[in-house]
Parts: sequence; structure tokens; C-alpha cells
Amino acid sequence: MNYVTYAVPFFVLAVLVEFVYGAWSRNNTYRLADTINSLQLGTLSRLRGVLQLGLMGAVYDSVFGGWSLFALNADSPAVWLVAFVAYDLGYYFSHRYGHEWRILWASHVVHHSSEEYNLSTALRQTSTGWLNGFFYLPLYVIGIPVDIMVTVGSLNLIYQFWVHTQHIGKLGPLEWLLVTPSNHRVHHARNPRYVDRNYGGVFIIWDRLFGTFQEELAADPPHYGITRQLRSWNPLWANIHAWYEAVAATHQTPRVRDKIRLWFKSPAWQAPGVSTTATDWQAPKYAPQATPYARWLSFVQFWPHVGAVFALLFNRSVMSEAQVLCCAAWLCMGFYVQGMLLEARRGAPWLEWLRLVCGLGLLLWLAPSDVYLQASVVYLALSALANTGVVRTGQSDGRLQSPG
Repeated sequence: MNYVTYAVPFFVLAVLVEFVYGAWSRNNTYRLADTINSLQLGTLSRLRGVLQLGLMGAVYDSVFGGWSLFALNADSPAVWLVAFVAYDLGYYFSHRYGHEWRILWASHVVHHSSEEYNLSTALRQTSTGWLNGFFYLPLYVIGIPVDIMVTVGSLNLIYQFWVHTQHIGKLGPLEWLLVTPSNHRVHHARNPRYVDRNYGGVFIIWDRLFGTFQEELAADPPHYGITRQLRSWNPLWANIHAWYEAVAATHQTPRVRDKIRLWFKSPAWQAPGVSTTATDWQAPKYAPQATPYARWLSFVQFWPHVGAVFALLFNRSVMSEAQVLCCAAWLCMGFYVQGMLLEARRGAPWLEWLRLVCGLGLLLWLAPSDVYLQASVVYLALSALANTGVVRTGQSDGRLQSPG
């Protein structure tokens, strides 16, 4: 069973609790725009609608006809324990090569693009991560059933949520065995000392065994984010920017052999003769000056979109493929507009008008029940009214503009 979907409400509640605690303790680790962006990316990742592990299991079953070395008993606690530990070992290598191969980093970079470190960062997930599932194929060969793999995989992911916090210090002996907030803060840091370290999901012992462990040092506090800054609150661009950069780098690389090697080298690798892009791990955080009204409107607009995403996931079986795709596109458009508002771009209000018109067209096409139709019309009307406020406040204070 995949427990991640059921855990989402508890994730959101924990984010709220951490924010309140940070404000109370005068150690706030949240910025509104960054938090919205993380939540947007987590919600978009749910639109994929297919659990990667289940897909890999189905592929293996179709190719090999369910053949495995052993016939393992799914009711045995020992099988579950072996599966949990073996999955984490597979996760270590999947995660490690997700940093060491550009073709995998292009997806995984989404999770590292936040320049803050808090529980909302854990929800910042990619929508393009399909290839990592191949690292778990040996577990199917051993004979671990697909259902067990899906379950332990979801438990592994749920465990990783709580370590994305700055409010918990070192945990003594646990630092030697488990992934903790301290050693995972190292993993998210862009300090030269910390880059590409501490890949474990649940157990840090893999990093200690394979030489990728680095302790968090008080003399070198982490600077979070990626060395080549994203500089955007656009969740769609966050998902594709590294792919775009990889394709551009491939085009600039002269030799065919190097064009291929580039995808299986570190993201920092450049072929001989190709100039490297300068990076600054101490660069200031991205902070465009959007109006407070625009920032809070993005926050308020985000939540109906979350509800709509999950409504689409639960009702897609009774909708046509065209309807599902159009609804997904409309939702992506909404997240894009929210990002434009957070970036203080002048075109945001006008794109929002287009989104509202498209939403009305979707309503007429889908023809939902009267209750849903009335609620949706009210939502669109309120959104239109709120969008008028964006135009008014943006024009009055002159801050609704593209960041330098």
C-alpha cells in the first residue's frame, strides 16, 4: 500500500506547526514565496498519478514473466525487514547517481532548488523522475513482491519528511545509524565541503560504508540550494530548467562521444574546450519584490488548486482522456500564474484573466452537478475580483514588474 497520499494532511499540519514554532522561538525558517513554490511542486508531482515502484514492478513482470530467484513469503516479517533495508540500500545508489549523473540530476534538482530548509522543502518533489526506478530492479529479481516494495518505498519516503528541519540539533548515537536532520542538512547544503554527501534515506550507514559521509560542522553552517541558482518561483520552469541546460550543453559540446558522456557525468562536468558557467555558493537568496497583496493572493489561490488536483486524481476514471489532460493543463496554468505573481511580473494579471476564461470554458464542457457548478462559478467570480486588486495594487506602488 502507498501511504504517502494518506500522510499528506499530516505533512501540511506539521509544516504549520513548524512555522508557528519558528515564529514563537524567533527562528523562522520560512519565506512565503519559497513555501508556496515547494507546495506547488509537491502537488504537481502528484499529477503524475502513477507510483514509480509499481510501474517498475509491472515492467519487470511483463518482461520476465514474474521470474525471480526466490519465492519469498509476503506474510513473513523477515521478508518485510529485508525488503525495508534492501530498499534503503537501493535508494542510496539511486540518490547518489541522482547527483552524479546529469540525466538523473535533471529531475532530482527540483528537490534541492529551495534556498530555505524546512519541512515544506521535503514536499518539493520532481514531476519528471521516472528513471530512478531501475535501481530497484534487483529487489524484484530477488523475489520481493511488488506490494511490499510499494509499501516500504512509501514508508521510506515518509521517514525522510521529518529530517528537513533546522530546529532539531544532533541526536547523539543515532547520528551513526540513521539519517537525522543534522546530516541531511549537509546533503541540502551547497557549501563546497558539503556538496554530494549523505545520500541515505533512512540509514546513514551506507554513506559511512561507501565514503560519502560528511558531518555538519558548526564552523561551516550550511547554505541551502543549488550552486547554479534557479532564480524563479515558476514550478513548471523548476521542473524543466536542468533538462534545458543539459540539452544546451549537449548542443555546445563538439564531439559526439562527449555529447553522450555528458549525460552520465556530474552536472558540473564540461567537455574539453567548452567554457564553464561561473557559480557562487554564497550568492544572495532570490527575492523579487512582489507586492504583499500578490504574495498572499498566490497563497490563497494555491489551496483550491490542491483540492482540484486531488479531485482530478480521484475522478479521472470517470472522465475522458481529453478532459483529464485539459484539466491538468488548466491546473498547471494556475500554478504558473501564481509563480508569475510571486516573481512580480507585469503580465501575471492578464494571464490570470485568461486562466479564468479557460476555467469557465472547462465548466461548461464538464457540466458538473449544480452544487459543484455553483461553487465553481463563485470561485471564478472571487478570483476575478481578487485579480482586479492585483492590477490596482501593482499599478499604485509600481512594484508589479519583472525582477532585475
